[in-house]
Amino acid sequence: MGLRVSENDFYSLHGMWGAYASLILGRIGKGAGLVIGNVQPPQRGLFIGYRLGAETPWILPFCPETKIGLDASAYVDPDAPAKPMLSPADFSYFPQETIERSLSLSGEEWKAGLLSFKVTSFFGSVADPVSADPSLLRQQLRPALYITLTFDNSKKSEPLIGVFGMQGVRRPLSDSTNGTLLGFAHGTEWGFACLPDESIEEVMDWRAIDAAFNGNRPIRRLASEGVLRIKVNPGETKMVHIALGVYRDGIITSGLRTQTYYSSLFQDLEEVLDSALRDTAFMLATAAELDKGLEQSSLSDDKKFLLSHAVHSYCANTELLISEKGDPVFIVNEGEYQMMNTLDLTVDQAFFELVYSPWTVKNELDFFLTRSSYKDAYGIAFCHDQGVADSFTPVGTSVYELPHLSECFSYMSFEETLNWVLTACLYISKTGDIQWFSENRHHLEACLASMKTRDKNQDGIMDIDSDRCAGGSEITTYDSLDVSLGQARNNLYLAVKSWAAYVCIEALFRQYASDSVHIIESARISAQWAASTIQSRMLPEGYIPAVFESDNRSKIIPAIEGLVYPYICGWPELVSEQGPFGSFVKTLQKHLQTVLQAGSCLDSVSGGWKLSSTSHNTWLSKIFVNQFVAENILGFTDPELYRDAVHAKWLRNGSAQWAATDQVHSSDGHDMGSRLYPRLVTSILWYSYMGTSKNCSF
Repeated sequence: MGLRVSENDFYSLHGMWGAYASLILGRIGKGAGLVIGNVQPPQRGLFIGYRLGAETPWILPFCPETKIGLDASAYVDPDAPAKPMLSPADFSYFPQETIERSLSLSGEEWKAGLLSFKVTSFFGSVADPVSADPSLLRQQLRPALYITLTFDNSKKSEPLIGVFGMQGVRRPLSDSTNGTLLGFAHGTEWGFACLPDESIEEVMDWRAIDAAFNGNRPIRRLASEGVLRIKVNPGETKMVHIALGVYRDGIITSGLRTQTYYSSLFQDLEEVLDSALRDTAFMLATAAELDKGLEQSSLSDDKKFLLSHAVHSYCANTELLISEKGDPVFIVNEGEYQMMNTLDLTVDQAFFELVYSPWTVKNELDFFLTRSSYKDAYGIAFCHDQGVADSFTPVGTSVYELPHLSECFSYMSFEETLNWVLTACLYISKTGDIQWFSENRHHLEACLASMKTRDKNQDGIMDIDSDRCAGGSEITTYDSLDVSLGQARNNLYLAVKSWAAYVCIEALFRQYASDSVHIIESARISAQWAASTIQSRMLPEGYIPAVFESDNRSKIIPAIEGLVYPYICGWPELVSEQGPFGSFVKTLQKHLQTVLQAGSCLDSVSGGWKLSSTSHNTWLSKIFVNQFVAENILGFTDPELYRDAVHAKWLRNGSAQWAATDQVHSSDGHDMGSRLYPRLVTSILWYSYMGTSKNCSF
């Protein structure tokens, strides 16, 4: 099952949720294998294939000509008459055109010749470790994924030898488990194993594939390659389940001392692998149910691909830690940048987390308050991030933000404050956690006061930069784009997002704290100011300029982005044409109709969505949010408008080297930044939040 893709040469990150580890594979002729503490594709070989009878072996093309570790030449005199050298391995790669690749929500599958190779890495919901039963946590937080190998020799009259293995391993697992596991490991950090079977053997040699297919050589423990050799009789189809796992023990972070949460549940790598293998049937059945749900949904094949590809990368970036006090600390690392809990990603990833792990949103919100909040001259604000590469920054600081700047690396004080507010509103409205609201309402009130103080002329829009900028200017999450979306002050995108924060605060307090008349009225007035100001900026040409300064005339799609928050929070009347802000919503509808044209915000080459008319730099995660708003709130129902096929090809072709890449060039999708990214899970909006679209009368 799964969605077959026509272009099969692209990387996928198959993350182990909460472990900051993944199996990376998919580029033809490139490296593949397990990584831990990062998301960069490895430069190692992954060996998967078979030999039928005496024929030439066939191998999937995941093993480049890369030497890992020493070989026999390091141990002998090169001039000696007898050298224990091996001839070059004799095998062929399956031609790319003969390989079928399909993706699903839980993983992916490759088929070639008599071989099927399936990866299963996503299993859905994750329970709150504070309250969940330990046995459930061992299932859901186990740092492992599954490989299912199937060799179909049912119609052949000769025996078949199958292999699965990797470069970079240094020890057979049968040594440390007395034969209860067969497989190999890299130290104590990562490895793969299966349960013992009379038809499966461990093979370790300078060239493990050659050794596996050519005789019964003894295990050479000096080598750095290991494979499982699987014997399949004539007329037989054999399925083998292999677990891949990781393990890091002890303190792994600085700035705040934490350990991996799973190390409190498992004592070592061997226990992780053994537990996974004994739980195989249940976990694979759970994954199959996930896949069934997406397959039976009404989403297009391209949307199914975009969501599945995104989920795999998101999981690869997640990291669940445990503090020295025993508290869980949830981190999402920012792809290639490795920044920890970047708040302008959190607000977008919350849509996904509220479906599968809502407790992580609360964990993030609390952690931002304790580590990332600060007070500048105008009130409370929040940092961009909490550190990088497992190194936490001091309280109230980030690794990104610096003074005296007006472009990349400047402060995002205002937008990050909006992000915390909007994430809090999403969490409370979707979970009904009234206790958390009661405990934190004063923080929401402080954020409201801070937002209003930064609106100097009382038009509902931020026009004062934080004094932390020290003469520079604040920027937005679109940090490397031009002024149309990069500048925070008097920015249309942030103006609508501000409106959204004001109306969400008002609605939240009306629902849960109706006695807070002052807060409700204060938020209502600022929302009205913002809506009125934005509408007043509409040009005769039928759109609102991106920045309300310097006669700016850029056209942007994310003018509509802020509408998503009250809608998802459960207050659709606030974004209805018949609601209290109906005129405002109609203005944004007209704006989108004007800008969503070829050569403006539809790329003239690819036809894909450009977030700004004045830049080819575009973000897929944000495209997905704005598409959702366009269809479900503003009534743009023509499926041809959304260009899903273009956006899917961007990832499979233009950014093939970098798995789920967020920031791409709109002409062909080649990567421009934000590679190996988690934020593309905004695509969950299509799957879990789709409502009945309104009819559009354009």
